[in-house]
Amino acid sequence: MKGKPRDRANARQAYGSWRAFLRMVRQINLPWPMIALAFLCEMGYNHLLLALPTTTAALMSGSLDPQALRDAVIYYISYGVVLFVDFWCMGVAKNMAIRNARDKAWGGMTRIQTGYYDEHAPAQLTSAVTNDLEAAVTSLVSFITSIIPGCYYIVAAMAKIGEYDFLLTLSVLVLLPIKWVYMVVVSRWMYKAEAGVYGRIGVLTGYLAERVKNLSLIKYYTNEDEELENGASACKDLFRANMKRTKVECANTGISTGITLLQSLVTVIFGVLLLQSGRIDIAQWVAFFLFAAQINSRFVEIIGYWQTLKSAQGMAVRVVEIMDAPKEQSEQETKEAASAAPVSKGSESVEFQNVSFAYGEKQALKNVSFAVPAGTATAIVGLCGSGKTTLLNLLERFYETDEGCVRLGHGDVRKESLTNLRGRFSYVQQDAGVFSGTVREVLTYGIRRSISDRELIEAAQNAGAWEFIQKLPGGLDASVAADGASLSGGQRQRLVLAREFLRDADVLLLDEPTSALDAKTAKAVEEAIFRMFRGKTILLITHDMSLIRNMDQIVVMQEGEVKGTGRYEGLMDSCPLFRDMVQTQQLEGEPA
Repeated sequence: MKGKPRDRANARQAYGSWRAFLRMVRQINLPWPMIALAFLCEMGYNHLLLALPTTTAALMSGSLDPQALRDAVIYYISYGVVLFVDFWCMGVAKNMAIRNARDKAWGGMTRIQTGYYDEHAPAQLTSAVTNDLEAAVTSLVSFITSIIPGCYYIVAAMAKIGEYDFLLTLSVLVLLPIKWVYMVVVSRWMYKAEAGVYGRIGVLTGYLAERVKNLSLIKYYTNEDEELENGASACKDLFRANMKRTKVECANTGISTGITLLQSLVTVIFGVLLLQSGRIDIAQWVAFFLFAAQINSRFVEIIGYWQTLKSAQGMAVRVVEIMDAPKEQSEQETKEAASAAPVSKGSESVEFQNVSFAYGEKQALKNVSFAVPAGTATAIVGLCGSGKTTLLNLLERFYETDEGCVRLGHGDVRKESLTNLRGRFSYVQQDAGVFSGTVREVLTYGIRRSISDRELIEAAQNAGAWEFIQKLPGGLDASVAADGASLSGGQRQRLVLAREFLRDADVLLLDEPTSALDAKTAKAVEEAIFRMFRGKTILLITHDMSLIRNMDQIVVMQEGEVKGTGRYEGLMDSCPLFRDMVQTQQLEGEPA
């Protein structure tokens, strides 16, 4: 008995979870009015197709009656018009569904908890929003719009041939059990094959995205050959998955062809026997033969629709994971926060009260407590891995505390909406986050108010960025490469300082803001920081002891614990760890 839950879980993994798949379908905002129109067009097409055998039976049995010719001409014109409208509506419905699904999937990715990406590479998930979604949603819309019209045609057509003789209906249904078994078995094969292919596409996409972004590193270490082998290995994995899918497709084609030929043989034998016995005439025989071919074709299509749905389920495995991934806040909460009145600007105190936190089994913080009064500057120092950056992550609620409380002003950060909370921080980090676009877009990124050129220029001048911006072709409208690669490190950092100055948030968070800069540039950036953000509450993480001499407070961290708090001179006397850090930096020839 103990093995049964595990067996059921393994079965869901092997054949797909319908509950998770249907939950995804509800979330991706399918364009149901357009799908309904495409469905009606497909019904009309199938209804019109029912008239094909009776309309052409007389002609095929040798009659050239003018009325029969006129009916055939009208029928084929109508058939062409309906087919065109059906094709157009189906195409529009699929494209709208893909657009809506991508919007929802991308929105879901932006709201996923940060911790999820510790275990799932973002680059691998990007192909889920591009390749996986398009293939899965296209298959899904085809299934929704076609399965019922296909079944309708089969039932209506069998009713018509039943009017000729009930044995004709029996001849169409005699292989139905075999078709059912074939549909279920091959569909499961196709689910596993598609899930394997699209999973490996994600792996290859993630690998290539990471390597292309760091080509200079590969070239620096002259590691092209090894990376070529790694890429070839990922390509081989995808090739093997594609070959498995090809084998399934070949098996599907072979079995389907065999069943189709057997069904044709059965219907021909039944029809000939009934014709010879005089139970049906030649016109009914021709009509039955045409109906039987269409019914058999529809059975194949319905089986194909089911297989398509199972394939879509396999294609959407990673999309389901994205939709089910833990979210920071719901879409509705995000909209409500965005429409709420802005929080007043000023300075806010920050306080950590007995905070503990672990990344999985790795303890990062242990009972940390300290306060940063409003309008003061606090530096957080410590060796690598001491928990410094984790403190900022908890303050901005990228992660939630395991124990204790983080307060901003007089409120617990957990009780404020994420949108409003994060809007109260300015953030300058080591790698100066800059997206591609124009200088103007870099300066205004994430700022939800109208900003004049005068404000942009003033902020750039304060940050020491205006001098180089003027020299760029286009000035504020000059192009910036991806990750700011067309700018130097110092230029990127100055643009970020100008942006955060325009943001005018309550608290300034600095995470190694000068570590990637040369001494002269670092000094200039340091001066700009304390000039531009005077009076703001500042939290600075740094290894550079020269930045912290004049800080109002210094917090010394080691292995997730606070080892000392105070000003520079006091810590030199009372905290051995701090003193060792300063002296080590002095011995290495760096200022302290």
